[in-house]
Formats: sequence, structure tokens, C-alpha cells
Amino acid sequence: MASVKGKRLLKVFKALEAHPVVGISNKDIADGLGIGPVEVSRDLADLLDEGLVQRLNNGNYAYGIKTLQIAERFRRDQERLKARLDELEKRISVGL
Repeated sequence: MASVKGKRLLKVFKALEAHPVVGISNKDIADGLGIGPVEVSRDLADLLDEGLVQRLNNGNYAYGIKTLQIAERFRRDQERLKARLDELEKRISVGL
């Protein structure tokens, strides 16, 4: 079972999804999730330390390069898998 802090941290991380370009402020995250700004600040600090979040020039927070790299690797893996499945489908339909 996930810890309270772990669940809260994940909620903070997921709150960034709707604001990929201009980011979102600590206050907006706290208000939107009903979490205190101190806890949000601590969670954002943990996410910053891991490279999963970045602080933008406007003071808002957005997904960091590491998060984007993970997403891109997933997208590429999905493309490769789809290409392999398409090839298998072609081979199967030729043999019928």
C-alpha cells in the first residue's frame, strides 16, 4: 500500500499534466488538490531533485526533461511494437 506522502507526491506530479507549456504555480496545485502549499513545495522539491519537474522562468512548475525522456522512450517502444505487430499481421494474412 502506498504511503500518504507517496500518494500526495503522485497527485502533485499528475497535476502538472494539464499545463505542459506554461506550467502551474505551487498555489494553483495546492488549491486544486486541497493540499497545503508547504506540502506541495516539499513534493515539488523532491520531484525537482529527481529531474522529473522543472521550475520555469515564470515561476511555475512543469514536467522536467527526465519525465519527457521517459514519455518519449515509451512512445518509441509503442511505435516499434506496432510495427512488429503490423508485420506479423501481414505475414499471417499472406499465408491464409
